[in-house]
Amino acid sequence: MSASLSLSASKEELLAALTQAENRILQLESALAQATAVQVITPAGTDAQLAEQRSFYETILAELPIEVVVLDEAQRYLYANPHAVADPVARHWLLGHTLTDYCTQYGHPLAYAEQRQAKFKQALSNQHSISWIEESPSEDGARYYQRNFKVILHPDGSLRMMLGYGLDVTERYLAEEKLRQSELQLLEQQEFANQVLDTNPSMIYVRDATGRFTFQNRGMKQLRALGERLEDYDQSYPQASIQAQERQIYAAAESYVRDTREEIVSEDPFTLPSGEVLYFQTVRRPIERPDGSVEVLAVSTNITDLKRIQETLQRSEKQYRDLMHYAQALICTHDLNGNVLSVNPALATLLKRPAEAIVGRSLAATMPAEDQEGFAEYLQQIITNQEVTGLQRILPDGSTELRYVHYRNYLVQETNHAPYVLSHAHDITERILAEKEMKRARYEAEATARARENFLANMSHEIRTPMNGILGYANLLAKSQLSPIQQQQLNVIRSSGQHLLAVLNDVLDMAKITSGKLELDQTAFNLCDSMGQAVQPLALQAAEKGLAFYATPLRLSCPLPWVVGDQYRINQILINLVANAVKFTKQGSITVKGLLLAETDSQLTVQFSVADTGIGIPEDKKAHIFEDFTQAYTDTTRNYGGTGLGLSISRALVAQMGGTLHLESELGKGSTFAFTLSLPRAPLSVPVERPKNTDTTRLAGKRVLLVEDNEINRDVARLFLEDWGVQVDEAADGNLAVALFKHYTYDVVLMDIQMPGMNGLETTAHLRRHPDPRRAATPILALTANAFRSDNEQYLAAGMNDCLAKPFEEEDLFQKLEALLNTPPPAPLYDLTHLRDLSRGREAFVAKIIRSFLTNIPVSLEELRVAAEAGLWPKAAELLHHIKPNLLSLGIAGAEEPLQQLERLRQASNPSPAEAEQLRAIVLSLIAHIEQVLQALPHEVTEQDSQPIH
Repeated sequence: MSASLSLSASKEELLAALTQAENRILQLESALAQATAVQVITPAGTDAQLAEQRSFYETILAELPIEVVVLDEAQRYLYANPHAVADPVARHWLLGHTLTDYCTQYGHPLAYAEQRQAKFKQALSNQHSISWIEESPSEDGARYYQRNFKVILHPDGSLRMMLGYGLDVTERYLAEEKLRQSELQLLEQQEFANQVLDTNPSMIYVRDATGRFTFQNRGMKQLRALGERLEDYDQSYPQASIQAQERQIYAAAESYVRDTREEIVSEDPFTLPSGEVLYFQTVRRPIERPDGSVEVLAVSTNITDLKRIQETLQRSEKQYRDLMHYAQALICTHDLNGNVLSVNPALATLLKRPAEAIVGRSLAATMPAEDQEGFAEYLQQIITNQEVTGLQRILPDGSTELRYVHYRNYLVQETNHAPYVLSHAHDITERILAEKEMKRARYEAEATARARENFLANMSHEIRTPMNGILGYANLLAKSQLSPIQQQQLNVIRSSGQHLLAVLNDVLDMAKITSGKLELDQTAFNLCDSMGQAVQPLALQAAEKGLAFYATPLRLSCPLPWVVGDQYRINQILINLVANAVKFTKQGSITVKGLLLAETDSQLTVQFSVADTGIGIPEDKKAHIFEDFTQAYTDTTRNYGGTGLGLSISRALVAQMGGTLHLESELGKGSTFAFTLSLPRAPLSVPVERPKNTDTTRLAGKRVLLVEDNEINRDVARLFLEDWGVQVDEAADGNLAVALFKHYTYDVVLMDIQMPGMNGLETTAHLRRHPDPRRAATPILALTANAFRSDNEQYLAAGMNDCLAKPFEEEDLFQKLEALLNTPPPAPLYDLTHLRDLSRGREAFVAKIIRSFLTNIPVSLEELRVAAEAGLWPKAAELLHHIKPNLLSLGIAGAEEPLQQLERLRQASNPSPAEAEQLRAIVLSLIAHIEQVLQALPHEVTEQDSQPIH
């Protein structure tokens, strides 16, 4: 064995050298034992030989490339070769000392001594050799030694010596450590790679030509467990099964990869035993092994969800294509420049062009030339608002017939895609044309209704105006001394006039009902008393004809018949029915009954019936007698008179009140008409109507301005007034009335409505603008030949105080005048309470608002006057909207009702001439009223109020 070992020795060489050294130590051990034995038994003459032999073995031990020591039972060194302790002095000192002594002596760590002591005890305890690796410090760094303790015993089993030897195995240890680290790293890398592959959601596996798996990740194992077995293509499933067919496809794909050594990508179905089908996208590529065989690496990604999404998307796309293709809606898309991107067949059909010819064109090209200018504005709206709805005219290719489409378009914006507009529309041409036709028909109907209303109003005016003169003079004649014949003739005149007036009222009532303008009053009254008073004159007529008249009053079944309703119209129904009974009954009787049918705390349900023994109505005529201008027989009017409107009016009034009207009749035996109404109860504390004051002397000394263009009517009114001691000034037109009003002070103004030149409404507006607020507030009574309630509301809104319809009775005129003259003083023109509440005591603030009003409102009023006179109603509406908050903040009295009337201006962009005239009169009256306020307001601002606001 060489004296030293090569540092570059391999692991195997080091192990061999160590084995040789151990054998040599064993030989030396034997030699030492023999030498010792010889020394014991050899005579003294052999010392030289023994010394030579000892020197020989020591020389060998000194040359061994290992550390050799010998310890006694006390762990004292008996021997140490130079490899164990190189320093001769230290080696000599060591003999007879322990390792602990040595470490203490030379400053080595005691841990080495403690470790050796433990190993010594371990070897002594086990009675055999032990081996370990020990790290020792050196100048070149740590060195690693393989240490050994071997127990050498006496024949009696006691410890003879402990042989210790060690070999420097630093190179081998480091090489093994490096190998271990490499193996550990390789193992970690393998574990990491396996973890990555197992974590990968894809199924990864390698199979050889026999179909055996040489590698598979966790996902593949789980899939195989899910599919029960995958290793054999045809063992787990019958050949005819779907699974076997799928596996044959897999095998063919892998065979192709092995044969061609080409990578392939395929989409593979995988059917589970449950029948569920999974889909995988598999990448297969060849792997060549060191032995030259080719295996297949496959990476399969589960695309089942994606596949189903794709199938769903495909179905959705098909449905979308079907919807686009078969939908009757007009669908298209276009870019933000208006160029068509897609179009469905319905729209292509409407445009009379193939779809491919429309794509790429501008949508504006489908519009008539006059609409194309607004297309740019539409594009801007869709970009700004992202949704636009509207109506568009379309001109199909080669056609002159416009089509109308109602569209709803949406801006679609998707990431990484250019925005576009989705348009969904419907062809509503037929509806538009129908609406136009309906509007035309409605306009014609409204025009006809207006014409009828105007005709009726004119007829009413033309009849009532002379009728006022006839009846007025008849009333005046009745006050004079007349002979019996003259009195009889006068009664004929008055009766004929009243009859003509009743016919006129019936016609007007029917017109109101037909136009829906009949409004019902809601006042409290005693239903029993009212109905009794209404039929009393008819009972006298029945008696004059020799008819028996029986009455069952309502109070017999209803002790408290107080209700809320339209007393006049309810009476009118009963009067019409009783009048017909009297008219059509020649002999026999008439029976009128009032009956309570039901009652609650808030409502009474009553029935009134009228039975006669008259001519009766044939069965085939019952359904027609309620029609307008209809009577049972063609000669009825000739024989009995009447217009044929009474029953029509009665039925309409009952229906409007929510009741029912029934008829029972037998030809030749008579008829029974009955109507049922449910009316609200009146409060128990109903005010008692005071008797009318007819003391005409109360008006004596009053001065009245009578404005009337009809001379006869002026004469009638003047004679009535002068008979009461009233001073009368007459004006035949509005201009003369304004002039007289400026020079004289009047207690009341009687104002006709329809006059040539300046009508009554315009004249009223001028009077209300009088600079003296007291005189501007003079009561004005409208004398109107119009009988519609809407007309009266218009007159009141225009500034008049009350209305009296022509022809009027002397007593009615008296009552109206007395009511106006005895009316409490008018309310203040304005009320600053609300403004002062807002100011919280700061009068300077109130003064500032008033000064602003006085400065700015006159300009607005002049603009409003010009707009009203020119018929610029949108401008007038804008001005009214502007000044309305100022009027309300100053609490201007009487402004609210005209403002409500003028709310129609916001919709009345094109009112009829009659409506325009009404609106103009109301505007002028409101202006006059505000001008009065402007005259009265300045005294509210004092010098102290003019201080600045802090």
